[in-house]
Amino acid sequence: MINGDPTFLLVHGSWHTGESWSAVAEHLREAGFPVATPTLAGHGADCDRDVTHDDYVHSVVTALDRLPGEIVLVGHSFGGSVISRVAELRPDRCRLLVYYTAFVPFDGERVADSLPEQMVAFLEEGASDRLDRSVTLPLDLFTAAFANSTDRDTAANLHARLVPEPAAPIFEPLSLPRFHELGIPSAYISCAHDLALPPGRFHPGQSSRLDAPQLIEIDADHEALLTAPRRLAWALLEAVRPDTRRQSVAA
Repeated sequence: MINGDPTFLLVHGSWHTGESWSAVAEHLREAGFPVATPTLAGHGADCDRDVTHDDYVHSVVTALDRLPGEIVLVGHSFGGSVISRVAELRPDRCRLLVYYTAFVPFDGERVADSLPEQMVAFLEEGASDRLDRSVTLPLDLFTAAFANSTDRDTAANLHARLVPEPAAPIFEPLSLPRFHELGIPSAYISCAHDLALPPGRFHPGQSSRLDAPQLIEIDADHEALLTAPRRLAWALLEAVRPDTRRQSVAA
């Protein structure tokens, strides 16, 4: 392993692109850390959305292999499933895995298995309405459950940056046979006002699947990368160096 500050590799979740991390990335760079924010396959503004979870993993591995030194691999929401599989492929490159209000699937499990029935029904119905089987996140749902800590006008502006989400990878059983044997340190960032899933589904529901993670809570909603990027950047710095770097990014 290489000493010194690692590179943050930030992996977005459903309906987002790498650009969604831009404000967080700016704060991390101001604190002296290199940052990479790849866009997962099928998430461009105008692209083929017939993709698999393997395609997501390939997007991140390709970005990782271009970076020097150690990596702090960060996954938001659905992105948690991606970083878990990337970690299996490149365990020697990962200094830390950070799950920001994210899924931590077991071997053979689908992300859909951790969703409430209403959300699964919404995804299945949404996918059936489009030829490419992608799902659009309605503004009302985004405002009420994802960006619920901000005003409606701001939420609408943020919603305009989202892209349709490929549905198929959400329902794929994921291969993670060695994940819990890797021994990579982990952290879990929960958001106090996260309404994207029922209370307890992310933390402790998902966080408890990790082996003794560092737990960090921030005063934010599910979309902290867009609605509270400075607080989220602080939490990421805290995960890398507990009790240090706090002055680099004001909470």
